[in-house]
Amino acid sequence: MVAPARADVADDARALMDGADYQAAADILAAQIQSAPRSSQLGTLNALLGECRFELGDYDGARACFNIAKAKGVADAYRFLGRLAYLDYDFPGAAEHYTRYRQMKTRAKKPTAPEADEEEARISMAEDFLNRVEKLAIIDSITTDFDGFYKAYRLPASAGRLTEADAIPFDESRRQASMAYSNEAGDYMLWAEPDTIGSQRIYESIRLTDGTWHTPALVGDGLLEGDSDYPYMMADGLTLYFANSGPESMGGYDIFVASRDAATGKYMQPRNLGMPYNSPYDDFMLAIDEQNGIGWWATDRKRLDGKVSVYVFAVNDLRSNYNPDEDDVISLARIDDIAATRQGKDFSELQAALTEISTDPQARKADFIFPMKGGVVYTTLSDFKSEAARDAMQAYLDAQKKYDADAAALAELRRQYAQAPSKGMMYEIGEAEKALETDLGRLRRLRSDVYRAEKKQD
Repeated sequence: MVAPARADVADDARALMDGADYQAAADILAAQIQSAPRSSQLGTLNALLGECRFELGDYDGARACFNIAKAKGVADAYRFLGRLAYLDYDFPGAAEHYTRYRQMKTRAKKPTAPEADEEEARISMAEDFLNRVEKLAIIDSITTDFDGFYKAYRLPASAGRLTEADAIPFDESRRQASMAYSNEAGDYMLWAEPDTIGSQRIYESIRLTDGTWHTPALVGDGLLEGDSDYPYMMADGLTLYFANSGPESMGGYDIFVASRDAATGKYMQPRNLGMPYNSPYDDFMLAIDEQNGIGWWATDRKRLDGKVSVYVFAVNDLRSNYNPDEDDVISLARIDDIAATRQGKDFSELQAALTEISTDPQARKADFIFPMKGGVVYTTLSDFKSEAARDAMQAYLDAQKKYDADAAALAELRRQYAQAPSKGMMYEIGEAEKALETDLGRLRRLRSDVYRAEKKQD
C-alpha cells in the first residue's frame, strides 16, 4: 500500500474532522508527523492535530501542538491558543492571541473563521463578569452521571418537581424532551424540545379543570437566540431560570433568569447570572428551595467524562460581589475550592437540612422529618432534649401548616387566573404572594430557633 502524500493526509484529516471523527483524524495526523518530523508541512499538520485534540478534550496535548504550529507561522494556532487561554480564565491572554490571529490573517489577505467574532465577544463578556463575581457559599458538591443528574436535587414539594420526560402529557414532546419541571400543584409544566427549525425552545402547558392539558405554548417568544433548555419556575410563577447557548452565553450553556409581568404575561429581557454560576463551559438547571434557602445548579466545568458536578449553595437574600482588586476572583469564579467560598462562615444548619432522609418504614411513620446537625434526623417532639426546642419545633410545625395552606390557596388562584384573567384576581394573587413571603420568613426564623434552643442543651 502506498502511503498518502502529506497534502493528502491534511485533506483526509480535514474531511474526517468535518464529519466530527476527530479521533480517526488525530490518528493519521500523529502517524504522519512521527514519520516525517522535519516536514515543511509540520506547522499545518500540528495545527490540525491540535484542533482534533482540542475537540477531544485533550487540552494539554492540543496546546503542545498549537505551540509548534505557532512557531511555524500558522495563524489558526493563535486562535485556538486564545480559546485555550479563555478556558483557563486568562482573558487578557486570550485577547492577545486573537489580536495576533487577526493580524496574521489580514497580512495574508485571508478571511478569519466565521466563529472568531463571537468568540472574541465572549472574552469581553467574561472579563466584565469577572469584575462582579457574586459571593456565593457552596455548601456541597455532588458528582453524578449527566443522565438523570437532576435527581440529585433534593427539592421539597413547595419547590416543584424535576421529572423525566415521561411525565409530559404530550407524546411528541415526551419523545424529544430530556426532562421536565412541574409545579407543586401538578397543573403546570415546562420542558424544552426542538422547534420547526431544530432549535431547542421552552414550552409550557397548564392542566384544565376537566383534567386535560392545554396545547403547549412557546415561552416568551423563544426568550433568546440559540438553544434554550433546563427550565425551572419559582413558586411565584413569574421567575424563570433556564439555560441558553446563544451569543449571550460565555460558553456552551449559561444560566439565565427572566421575569414575567403578572399583568401582561410577557417576559422581560432575560439576564445572564454571571459568575460563579456560569463559566466558559456548560452550566445549567438552576433550581431553588425557597423554604430552606438552598439552591442547586449543574456544570461540566470539571470536565469529567459523562459526569457533571452539582453545586449546592446558600441562596443570598441580596447579591454581594467580591472585590476584583483584593479577592482571588479567578479561583472563586472557577470554584477551585468550595470551602473557600464559605469564608469561614458556619452553614451547618443548611448542611443538616440536606441530610438524606431515611426510607425505612419507621421513618415514613414519623410525625415529622427534621434534620439536625451531624446527620441526625428528629422525627418526634420527644427526640428533643430541650423543652424550649420542643416548643420552638411545635411553633415551626404550626407555621409549616399555615405555609402549606397559603401555598395551596395561591396555586389555586394562579390556576383560576390562567383560565380567566381579571384585575381583581390579580390583586388577590399579589396579596397571597405577600402572605406566603411572610410565612416563609417566619419559617426560616423558627427553624433557626429550633437549632439554637437544642444547641444550648448540648
